[in-house]
Amino acid sequence: MPGDRKATHAIVGPGVTVGCAALIVVLALGIHRADAVGPGYASAMPIGGLAVLWFLVRGARVLSPETVVLAAAVFVGDLVLGSEPALAAVMSLAVVVQTLLTVVLLRRWCPGLWGCGGDRPLDRPRVLARFGAALVLGMAVGAALATLGWVSVTGEHVQLGGVLWFGRTLCSSLLVVTLGLLVGERLTSARPRPPLLSGARWYELVAAIAFTLGMYVLAFWFEQLPLAFPLLAATVWFGLRFSTLLSAAHSMVTGVVTLGLTMADIGPFAATEREDLGYLLAGFYVATLVVTGLGISTGRDEREALAAELRRTQEEAEYQASVRQAVIGSMNEGLFVLDDSGEVLLHNPAAAEIFGLSEDDLTREVLASRSDRWADGTPMPPEERPSVRALLGEVVRDVEILVSADGVPDRVMSVSAMPLPRDAARRRARALVLFRDATAEHARREELAAFAGVVAHDLRNPLAAIDGWTEMIADELDAGALDAQLAREFVSRVRSSSRRMRELIRDLLAHATSRARDLDVSRVDVTTLVREIAAARHAEKQVTCEPVPPVLADPVLIRQVLDNLVGNALKYVAPGTEPRIVVRGCAHPPGFVTILVVDNGIGIPEGEEEQIFDEFHRAHYRDYEGSGLGLSIVRRIVTRHDGTVTARRNPDGPGSTFEVVLPAYDG
Repeated sequence: MPGDRKATHAIVGPGVTVGCAALIVVLALGIHRADAVGPGYASAMPIGGLAVLWFLVRGARVLSPETVVLAAAVFVGDLVLGSEPALAAVMSLAVVVQTLLTVVLLRRWCPGLWGCGGDRPLDRPRVLARFGAALVLGMAVGAALATLGWVSVTGEHVQLGGVLWFGRTLCSSLLVVTLGLLVGERLTSARPRPPLLSGARWYELVAAIAFTLGMYVLAFWFEQLPLAFPLLAATVWFGLRFSTLLSAAHSMVTGVVTLGLTMADIGPFAATEREDLGYLLAGFYVATLVVTGLGISTGRDEREALAAELRRTQEEAEYQASVRQAVIGSMNEGLFVLDDSGEVLLHNPAAAEIFGLSEDDLTREVLASRSDRWADGTPMPPEERPSVRALLGEVVRDVEILVSADGVPDRVMSVSAMPLPRDAARRRARALVLFRDATAEHARREELAAFAGVVAHDLRNPLAAIDGWTEMIADELDAGALDAQLAREFVSRVRSSSRRMRELIRDLLAHATSRARDLDVSRVDVTTLVREIAAARHAEKQVTCEPVPPVLADPVLIRQVLDNLVGNALKYVAPGTEPRIVVRGCAHPPGFVTILVVDNGIGIPEGEEEQIFDEFHRAHYRDYEGSGLGLSIVRRIVTRHDGTVTARRNPDGPGSTFEVVLPAYDG
């Protein structure tokens, strides 16, 4: 309510309090009739509705200046009407209690309504019911207090007095409070505001007004005929076709006209034998008009709001579905939704691509037949399949399996699966399954495992040798029998083992940097580079380099490639054979340079021309030391330059030929 009071104070200031009080007195003077008797005479004017609206828009409390001003205004009005001071005081108290009780009930029962603590218009039948109940209860209490007050002061009992009070105050409240709150909400609501015609045309409004006038002329001109209730047709028209505000305004105008004509002894309600009974019937008739119109219009407002909310929900659902479909369709991972009947409920294009199938061929049986092995190739029991486990309620994370597809090698997939809520209609279990290509990741792990094994083995052997020889040196020193020749032999053995460790560590570092180092390409003079490598290895006589066209590459990495190839050619020769290496090249194919490194070494075992480029593969591991990383480093570097490297036997004699193709320098 505090927020609402701020809103209402913005449009109604303290001057409204004075204006409402003055209006009550003026209305008392304007409707004075000499033949009116009993309680409820003063309330023939719209005190009930006016006072409630006044307190609502001013945010008045029980103890507030408005309460005092209202009591004084009603007291003065009753005095003007000729009441005794005691009776005027009692009637004033009844009006104040009636107003305060109604305002409290409205704020408690309709807190979202504009003027009652919220900012919404009167647009729901449920709110209308609570709104009407608050008015009925408040006015009934006021009528009871007024009747008791009249009897206690005058000692007389007026027939229908309390009922007259209740009917007139309820009628005025329904008319004045309803229209006042709707107008206030309309004036203070943010733009754009709902259209007053609510989808109807202006000429339909004119026709509805003309129809109302025609019905009233007939009903009040031919007052002997029962034509009053057909006037409800106009109210229904306004309620069905126009906004709640226009419907309330229509009820206000027709209600005032009905009451005014009745008080002027015109119309069907003035034809009753008792004048006060005619007033009562007219009041309840107007209340019926107001409730009927508001009930129809608020029902229509609620239906339109529900339809709009349904449209928004449907649009949001369609948008969410399109976003979900776009996200699923753009995923690189394969996605499936399965149920326990074996039906594939949903999948994305990546899923069909992973299994090499068309979308129509994706069934649970086909998926199971193509993904029934662990990553190491061993069969997978059906109960261990991730989809089966997920359908049983288990969450599966990153299980690696082999997936076969037509036309492509088997791939390692990392599979995750999780249960989904059961199908509400058929109570079937459902599961979400994700396939992620982990072939490269699995290969790297295998490589790392092999790497660790080789490192552990190749480092352990030199370390064991160093440990053994140093222990022998210590034993000889302790015995005092270490001569110079034996010491030199021991030291030579230790230095040999240390050299092997150093070479292995160097190759390991080169293996790591060949993958991670950024390329810095420039013109590389291969001829000069080979001669520098030969000089560094003191092999100028063994290495011959013919002119080779320049290449576009990273000089540091290409030096490493050529150094590995030349070093292997110098190393892998038969005992007693002097190594002979020839390096030559030509500009072929277009845009590339082919470099040939030809040696007279021991050659490549038959069938291992490709295997020698694998990490840690050593073709001659029994006779020659090495880490098995050199040629894998060569291939990795050449591949990063968009080139190729192959090996074959030397066609001109013993030895091997390594062919390296690199981009040509076009400068």
